[in-house]
Amino acid sequence: MPVELPPVDASVLKAVNQPATAIAPQYLQVRPGINELMPIALGHLNRLVTPFDNPVVTTTSQATTRTQGKIVYVATADETPVTLYITPGDNQDIALSLTLIPKRIPAREIHLSLDKDTHQVLAKLQQQTTASSGKPADREQEYITTLKKLFRDLGLQKTPVGFSLRDPGQAESIHCQQDRVQIRTGQVLEGQDMLVLVGVARNTGLSPVEFDERACATTQDEVLAVAAWPKVLLGPKEATELYVVIRRPADEAVTLRPSLLDRSLP
Repeated sequence: MPVELPPVDASVLKAVNQPATAIAPQYLQVRPGINELMPIALGHLNRLVTPFDNPVVTTTSQATTRTQGKIVYVATADETPVTLYITPGDNQDIALSLTLIPKRIPAREIHLSLDKDTHQVLAKLQQQTTASSGKPADREQEYITTLKKLFRDLGLQKTPVGFSLRDPGQAESIHCQQDRVQIRTGQVLEGQDMLVLVGVARNTGLSPVEFDERACATTQDEVLAVAAWPKVLLGPKEATELYVVIRRPADEAVTLRPSLLDRSLP
């Protein structure tokens, strides 16, 4: 049997034949201290492109936020406005205040930019951060790596690069507060900002003793690191080499250059 189709209004057909509409990103200039209101998509992932290298988001909202590079992703499942502050890393001198209004619209991409004055302040802050970085963790790791290489060279009976070998002075000796262990200092390796005292630790007792490297870090000198090689468990009369790294005083780290004017030249 023939099926009768209901008539379709011409406006519906016209809407169907229209091409899909593309939604372009939104560009917005923001100023610290001024709260900006902007719509975002409800139930979708929204993308905020910030002017900060490492943005940090502070909010009490239940919305989900995540940072990746300069980007802050925001998603919310209800229509409650999302208020948040965005700062460049841990620095609180610049803070962007945003109130995001969830609406039933497609996902949004919003590019945030700064006014000229604030951008100049940000550039100075980022330069200072770059100058002071390697980050503390990176500098600490580099320092530990340097000490490990130093001890490795000493254990292989090498003079580390940048150090000169000499006999110890009268005031240069290793002191360790551990019973039944005799310490004798025999060498000094002199670097630009540190000294390495090299000695021998010997068990003077009648039973084995475990040498405690921490016992050598209680002297008045600023001890940076201590290592015993090749062993820390010493039997009666056994000995091991001992390396103690101390920081050179600032005045000792400077070497005076004799003036050429003090002697005649041809």
